[in-house]
Amino acid sequence: MYMKKSTPFLPCGFFLLLLAGWLLSGGCANKGYPEGGPRDETPPRVVAEVPVSYATGFDRKYVDIYFDEYVTLKEITEKFIISPPQAKKPKVNLRGKYIRVEFQDSLRIETTYSLDFADAIVDNNESNPLGYYRYVFSTGAKIDTLELGGVLVDATSNEPVSGVPVFLYEGLADTMPLKGIPNYVGRTDSVGRFRITNLKEAAYRVMAVVDDNRDHKFTPGAEKAGFTDSLIRPEVLRVTVTDTLEGDSVVVIEKEIYGPNDLQVRLFQEDPTQLYLTNEERKERELLTFTFSIPGRNDFSIRLADSIPPEDWYFPEISPGLDSINIWIKDSTVYKRDTLYVLLDYLRTDSTGRQSPYADTLRMTFSDKKKPRPGNRRKEEEKPVVDFIKINVRVSGEQHINKSLAVEFDRPITGSPAGKIRLEERSDTLYLPAEAEWEQDSSNLRRFFLKKKWQPEGDYRLVADSAAITDIYGRHSDKLERKFKVRAEDSYGSIHVDLKGTEGPVILQLYRSDGRKSNRGDKKFNVLAEKTVQKDGVYIFDYLDEGQYRLRAVLDRNGNGKWDTGLYEELRQPEEIRYLPVEIRARKNFDIEQTFDLNSPYRGGELLQDDSDPNKKTNLR
Repeated sequence: MYMKKSTPFLPCGFFLLLLAGWLLSGGCANKGYPEGGPRDETPPRVVAEVPVSYATGFDRKYVDIYFDEYVTLKEITEKFIISPPQAKKPKVNLRGKYIRVEFQDSLRIETTYSLDFADAIVDNNESNPLGYYRYVFSTGAKIDTLELGGVLVDATSNEPVSGVPVFLYEGLADTMPLKGIPNYVGRTDSVGRFRITNLKEAAYRVMAVVDDNRDHKFTPGAEKAGFTDSLIRPEVLRVTVTDTLEGDSVVVIEKEIYGPNDLQVRLFQEDPTQLYLTNEERKERELLTFTFSIPGRNDFSIRLADSIPPEDWYFPEISPGLDSINIWIKDSTVYKRDTLYVLLDYLRTDSTGRQSPYADTLRMTFSDKKKPRPGNRRKEEEKPVVDFIKINVRVSGEQHINKSLAVEFDRPITGSPAGKIRLEERSDTLYLPAEAEWEQDSSNLRRFFLKKKWQPEGDYRLVADSAAITDIYGRHSDKLERKFKVRAEDSYGSIHVDLKGTEGPVILQLYRSDGRKSNRGDKKFNVLAEKTVQKDGVYIFDYLDEGQYRLRAVLDRNGNGKWDTGLYEELRQPEEIRYLPVEIRARKNFDIEQTFDLNSPYRGGELLQDDSDPNKKTNLR
């Protein structure tokens, strides 16, 4: 796709007439407007430019832009861009009915510049925007006229990303975005589109960077980025088109079309590679928690700085990725101290980028909350409180047919709950022992799953005798009895996905989006179920609650079973994610059939053609 080139803004003679008219009409009048009357909905107009836009041989230190009314600047620091960029950004000064742009740095010779104000110029009365305004000039004898454009989308959501700088680098070196400033710069608009104009003839590397430190460079790992796979060379196409005028007369028109204008750049956050301790805390008297920046081997060890406790003074609870470590202090002489000084040894990324041993000393404190006063109660009426193990049976009245039952303890326990917590199934008026398996959660050693093939609408209960469970502190459990019922099979719906266009491994995901953002700022997706598939076919997501669902497919090109982000230094793009841009409503006791064609032109989270699918239907089971 290409875009028709716009013409220069004003001829010089017309500019002089407009300037004279502006001076005669009260260019020096006081600022103000009458109260009352209809709301002003007319945007400001540019009535003069000094020198005129698209001027050549430019050798001035500033540019003045005049308007037909008083204007103001909205977020000018963020929105104003000069391209090619300068080491010292120009100053944009508001002076009533005109704006002066003063250059703080020298201009390159034989170079075309554009001053892009985006939509920062608004009138002073009602903030009516001028619209996207660009001023162009050349320090040489000609105006460069080439341009390119496209859209920037988030790699994980396919949604357009606004307000992100887009850099153009002339040359073949892949390291230019890391070390040098770009030759040209633009910015995405409110719908993620970008258009960089007045380029000279060359091949460019296109790269979008969330330039947090505003240094016009890409900082790997710290800033989001996106880039094109190959160098882009702008060009002009001359095309001949026919048009029908009034009276059925046909005219032949020759047009110049500039482009390319359909580039798609996907913005991503690289996986962090720097290993360091990100957080340490003591939220409970017996618990120390340490968190690392990335998963992986960290050679963590801990000891006390001011005493030597018994060898087994703590119980470690380590996450599967080794990026989170809970230290449960078992020795009462240690955890009863409000202040602990601990010596840590772990790996940390040094200034050379290598992981090396690092020793750290931390002061970790805890204070008990003040207990409320007993009031007028007599001491003989006060009863001692027994500190039982807290057991959380994660079921809210009804148990899902296809899920295990989770049981979580507030402290690490000794051994397994198998044989200590019993499952019983109701038969007539009696509860009889039922077979089930216990499995410890690898991500939380205090959580166990009771795995069972549940009978639909069956009545069950979990029971345990008093003191059946013991934790590492010697505390015991209280007597347990928890009844629950399994949901009926016809209370669920299912979605049958007819997947087409599969080439290689695909992770088909059923999800809900709650609109929240992750720590990286990306949109969060609540993935409810997923299937890794290798070929086209019908894939079923069953046992679904009534509600709205969506589908997406991760093109798992390396077959590792997860979505992988990009890495610029290896010129590796993030794995593609295709979205079905319609919501699917699951209903009780219904099978919903939905076609998902991975080759359909989905872009930016929307279907570029009619999204009504004749193959989608509902069937009563």
